[in-house]
Amino acid sequence: MTNRRTCAHTRIATGGVLALACAALTLVIVLAGGAGSAAAAGSACPSSNPPNELLLAGGSGQTAPLEKTFQQNLQVQLANSNGCPLTGNLAGINIDFVAPGSGASGIFASTGSKLAIVGTDAQGIATAPPFIANDTAGSYSVDAQSDYGTVNLYLTNTAAGLPASITATGATNQEATVNAQYAQPLQARITDSSGNPVQGAIVSFSVVTGVTGAGASFLGGGQASATTDSNGVATSPPVLANGTPGRFTATASTDGLSVVATYALDNHAAAVTITPTTAIDAKATVGTRYKQPLQARVLDSGGQPIEGASVTFTIAPADSGAGASFLGGTSQANALTDANGQATSPPLTANKSAGTFTATAGTAGDSQPAGYTLTNLAGAPDSITAGAASGESTHVGARFPVSLAITVTDKNDNPVAGATVTFIAPAHGPSGHFAIRLRNATHVKKPVRLRTSRIVRVTTNSRGIAIAPPFTANSRAGGYTVTAAVKGTSSRAAFALVNQPRT
Repeated sequence: MTNRRTCAHTRIATGGVLALACAALTLVIVLAGGAGSAAAAGSACPSSNPPNELLLAGGSGQTAPLEKTFQQNLQVQLANSNGCPLTGNLAGINIDFVAPGSGASGIFASTGSKLAIVGTDAQGIATAPPFIANDTAGSYSVDAQSDYGTVNLYLTNTAAGLPASITATGATNQEATVNAQYAQPLQARITDSSGNPVQGAIVSFSVVTGVTGAGASFLGGGQASATTDSNGVATSPPVLANGTPGRFTATASTDGLSVVATYALDNHAAAVTITPTTAIDAKATVGTRYKQPLQARVLDSGGQPIEGASVTFTIAPADSGAGASFLGGTSQANALTDANGQATSPPLTANKSAGTFTATAGTAGDSQPAGYTLTNLAGAPDSITAGAASGESTHVGARFPVSLAITVTDKNDNPVAGATVTFIAPAHGPSGHFAIRLRNATHVKKPVRLRTSRIVRVTTNSRGIAIAPPFTANSRAGGYTVTAAVKGTSSRAAFALVNQPRT
């Protein structure tokens, strides 16, 4: 039937000769059967075939970073559901491209809005203007609407690959001698909102001159820019200090971010001297803070103070274990000099070991660091320990061969110097007495005078040891106890002694 209808149309258009040919063609097709079915289908399209539907032509399924343009324009085309070529004038038919009004969406470049009305071309194809993702991540569809139906074009806005943060990496705090090159260039790392490195972003490096005029330039002069690598890191050209000592900063920035990465830089004089400006023989009780931090003054070769010089304070613990730490628990701290060239360390706290130790303050350009001597003093007396004299014996009226001695320590087992120890022998029965030297009232040489007492007070030495004067047994035989007590503690030491009768 289809072939007959086609031939009928042909007869009308071409006359009798072609009609006979058409009839013959029809007979061949009938005899050939299925072999000519494809040719029959291809000749089935009507001579008038206007559009009755709208189809996708391109642009769906794309992804673009936030606030960036999608690479491919959105396209739809007119069609007829019979699959035959369209006829008639296909140009100028309006297609409305409509993006979502909220959430993830975008705008058309030519209209600056979420709507673009586009006319079809002579082939019935409508191409939307470039489409720009908004600042909200997510997937959505742009609808192409017409009198012949609606087509949905699916798009996704993604934050991946879009700079979200910039941080200083590498050496972020450096110093160099004036007119010399800094050891490391500046580096900045850019990541997206997921923390992934952004490659290909342009980073601008700038130097901010300090209050003293200290500054630097990049090799080649002026400011500099660099492109991030696959790790998201951009590296500046070498940095050259100018001829003015002092501290200053540098920054790194990139388009689309309001924050910048910051670097602290310091030009120091070629030759400097550094001297301590606080007490170089400070003392503090173990476990407590020293009254004053360490301070040092930095001068250039002309004797002028250098502002912004970096001073390193270092604690050197003694072999005895005595030492201290700066705020934060470190044994080393850095500080910058002020306008008077003076740098002040963080507060420092004595550790739990008594003794003397040293500290230094130095800069990159000094020939001799400044030195400090510090002393951790033992805490209050906490316990006392009797010496080897306990358990000794001697004959009545004779001196004990071993002196009575005790050791006084604080709660951290540090020996306590200068503590007053009181030795007391019994007042009755078997006992003894201490021999006490009396000072002469004049400078005239006289024999040393002695007196005896059952009670004596002795001060501990630097090792926390108090040694009683010689102790002599009285005339009563028997055992007894001599006690020792320290002021400020309830601890007691006892010496068990025996006066042996004479044989």
